[in-house]
Amino acid sequence: QDLCPHSIHALARASGTSVCTMAGKAGKADGDVVRDVPQELRCAATGKPLYMPVVTTQGVAYSYSALFEMFMAARALPTCKVTGEPIAFFPSVCLPLHHHLMEQYKGVMRGRRQQDEPDLAERFGFPMPMVEELPEKNFDEALLEELECVVSRELVYEPCVLSSGSIVSAYCVPEGGFLKDPNRTVGCALYGQAPRKSMAVEAMIKARFPQHYTERALELAKEGIQSAGKHAKGTWNELSPALHIFWGLGCDGCGLWPIRGSAWEDADCQDRVGFHLCDQCYQLGFHRRVVTGKFNQTRMPNCRMVQMAESDFM
Repeated sequence: QDLCPHSIHALARASGTSVCTMAGKAGKADGDVVRDVPQELRCAATGKPLYMPVVTTQGVAYSYSALFEMFMAARALPTCKVTGEPIAFFPSVCLPLHHHLMEQYKGVMRGRRQQDEPDLAERFGFPMPMVEELPEKNFDEALLEELECVVSRELVYEPCVLSSGSIVSAYCVPEGGFLKDPNRTVGCALYGQAPRKSMAVEAMIKARFPQHYTERALELAKEGIQSAGKHAKGTWNELSPALHIFWGLGCDGCGLWPIRGSAWEDADCQDRVGFHLCDQCYQLGFHRRVVTGKFNQTRMPNCRMVQMAESDFM
């Protein structure tokens, strides 16, 4: 990175490499710089490179801490910075996008972690969610597995992200959206979510796996499948305004925030933030499949869930 121009030219001549390529490699000796991160991989709220990326039903990507701040500051539902539409669900981290960023932009992500994690803890008293890291060995193979559509089990095409973090191809979004997560190991409620295509996830796939993505497009064309997905419109089933609203309380399953209707809490969870579910996630038994929530809560699947009174949380 500290090579002078004369050294770069000399090394370029000796190796038969272009000056531009040598300069780029020298500039990336410390991993990467913020300006290397493309616009598609930047937070819609801050313009900074995404860290712990979450993708809304509108298909827009935010950093976890930025979207959390939007929810905390909103008097009702926060408004999407790109589309102007209300955001009804706080999504789980999009794992393949997170893993790509952590591997491709190591230096930038170290800096983002040092900014976002202390800030979230200091301002709101919450930790970042814990996510698994992909192994360095066979990283691309593991990433491709994460990029499988949970419906077709093929490489996702025109990727849409559900609030659970599951990824589906746009053409797999059914009419009326998803009532529950098609990934049975998740199985949370989804309230008819029909998310729009995520430009961030698609940009990542095109950059990392261009041949795979092109081949998938050709396969769909041969099968006569309309890949655009006519139902992937960024919608969900609106809830009745007559339902009770638990302001400031979000569902640890589907991410519905605030919870409307009935709400349930883990009576045995000792964490200050607690563990809460909307009625639909509770009825689907989401609490019996998980040992944590959106804020790293410690709990057991056999813990007691009790229904909250309408006066229990403000």
